[in-house]
Amino acid sequence: MISSYKQLSSRYLKGNIKRTILTLVGIVLSVALISTIGLFMRGSQLSQIENIKKLNGFSFHVGISNYDEVILNKIRYNPQIESSGLMSQGSTISVGEVSVQMNFADHRAMEFLPYSLLDGQLPVNEHEAAVDSWTLPYINKDLQIGDSFQLGEVTYKLVGLLDNREFTQKSKVGRLLTYKRDFAIGEGRILVEINPKVNFNEVLDEIKSLTVPENIVINEELIGVLKPQSNRSILATLVIVISIVVVATVVVIYNAFQISVVERMKQFGLLRSIGATRKQIRQIVMREAAVLAVISIPIGIVCSLLALAALQFIFFILLEEGASVSFFHIEWQIILISSIITLTTVLASSYYPAFFAGRISPLLAISSRLSIKKESIKKQKNTKLRKPISFPLNLALKNVKRNKNRYTVTILSIIISSVLFITFSSLMNIAFASKYVNNESMKSDLTVNLQQDHHDFPADSQDILEQLKSLGNVSEVSEQNHHFRIKLKDANQSSATVANIQQTVGTKHSIIIVNYLDENKIKNDEAFVIKVLVYGFIAVISLIGSVNIINTITISIITRRKELAALKSIGMSQKDLKKMIIYEALIYGISGSLQGIFFGCILSYIIYLAISDLVKLEWTIPYVACILTFTAALFISYVSVLIPLRKIQKENIIDVIREE
Repeated sequence: MISSYKQLSSRYLKGNIKRTILTLVGIVLSVALISTIGLFMRGSQLSQIENIKKLNGFSFHVGISNYDEVILNKIRYNPQIESSGLMSQGSTISVGEVSVQMNFADHRAMEFLPYSLLDGQLPVNEHEAAVDSWTLPYINKDLQIGDSFQLGEVTYKLVGLLDNREFTQKSKVGRLLTYKRDFAIGEGRILVEINPKVNFNEVLDEIKSLTVPENIVINEELIGVLKPQSNRSILATLVIVISIVVVATVVVIYNAFQISVVERMKQFGLLRSIGATRKQIRQIVMREAAVLAVISIPIGIVCSLLALAALQFIFFILLEEGASVSFFHIEWQIILISSIITLTTVLASSYYPAFFAGRISPLLAISSRLSIKKESIKKQKNTKLRKPISFPLNLALKNVKRNKNRYTVTILSIIISSVLFITFSSLMNIAFASKYVNNESMKSDLTVNLQQDHHDFPADSQDILEQLKSLGNVSEVSEQNHHFRIKLKDANQSSATVANIQQTVGTKHSIIIVNYLDENKIKNDEAFVIKVLVYGFIAVISLIGSVNIINTITISIITRRKELAALKSIGMSQKDLKKMIIYEALIYGISGSLQGIFFGCILSYIIYLAISDLVKLEWTIPYVACILTFTAALFISYVSVLIPLRKIQKENIIDVIREE
């Protein structure tokens, strides 16, 4: 018993469970996509912050040198400064063939430096020290963490190892870091960390006003990631990406409700005939949208969190330090904003179908004359398509031409899906073109640089090449421009391999050995994170795009049941009918994908211009993405008509034609 017209919404949703599920899937995918964008970006931002700190070896934002007591006090007692410390460099002490540079830091400065720590811990007093791991054989061959060693006239306890840096190995000047409590005014440098809640630009301007620019070093790379909203290029890219997704969501939901309204024109006409007002009809449709949104949004949020948890699990398994790569950050602000955007999008997308349902004429709807439109008939002079073998294709072309609205809505869905795929594929290419991924150092584990004062380089080169290949842990050696790139079989034996190279090659030639393993590990992890993020994101984009195309092509068949039944009644075979519908779908796929490729390339170029000041590279047409888009659009268009065709084949021609 129905006591209110509002109950019709839930009755329809329950009675048409397949259509309801399809609509729910579209909304769930949409809210999952929007929330996943926000959570992905937040997680990737936190991960990138950690990677930048590891690559740089420190986490401070600003360094100030040649300071006086006034500047020091303004920094220490500034409420916008989160933390500050002092660090200085001392004398350089020779240790065999290399030297060691003394570095002193107080406790607050030490808090900025654990990112350069390879093993052990940072020193906490004047008698403890951490040194570059590559310098250990020069200081003491058997030196290990916990042992004592003497450098100059001071005895230190080795408590930590610093990671191998390219510039220290090439200059043959290692680092020793120890604690120092008292610094003279103007000694060394003030290391500053700005409060993350304040306006960085204002604080930076204030710091710059304290001294001349030559005395200030700003960690632009870290600040750019911490405060991406301060960078117009990143902000423009985010706006473009989110706008594309929101538009795609609008089209998906609009098509779903448009299908629902078209299927129920007769029902709405009957309701109007018994006294239902236009407002009540609109409320029925809008109520359905609200119910679906309330059900879909929590499911979409859960799916988004599950996707992040799955990513976190993949990182934990595949990365050596996967636990340090944390993407699973539940930001309630992002979830709330995603929910509001989705709810607003659902209600806005369903408004026009609801408005259309409210305007349905009772008499026309009951008599099923709404779908009958007077169309102009133009004579075609093309005789090639009049051959019997081309009859289905001829009809398909006529059907596409005669209904511009249906054609526009259908290819719009394909265009948006194509644009989404090409755009994010271009973003992926830009990500992999960054300096973290395509870096010369990543082409080798070790490099052996031959000093430039060798006049007989060709002979030396061949001799060194043979000696390096003879080493047991070396898997591959290549020579280029006075240096040799080495790939190792076992990275854990890199220190022993360096020692062997020094004993075999270093005794005869003046060489510099650079160990890239520590830096490459961070860069490889970064590359892997980017791959998983981008490919996972493109997978979700492809899924929502596929559902979008299937929905829109389905509506073009559902709304023409009588027309198709009439064609069968006048002698058109089931085979020709199937060919005609498949040809229509392929026409939609070809036209939509080609236009989508065109607009996708334009949009990818706009994004390239927006971030060209961040990543220096040349824009090229994404040929692979374009080919995949064209192929996928044809395949999905073909698959999307198979299910409706099966339904039409089972229907009785007379019953469909006699429907009122």
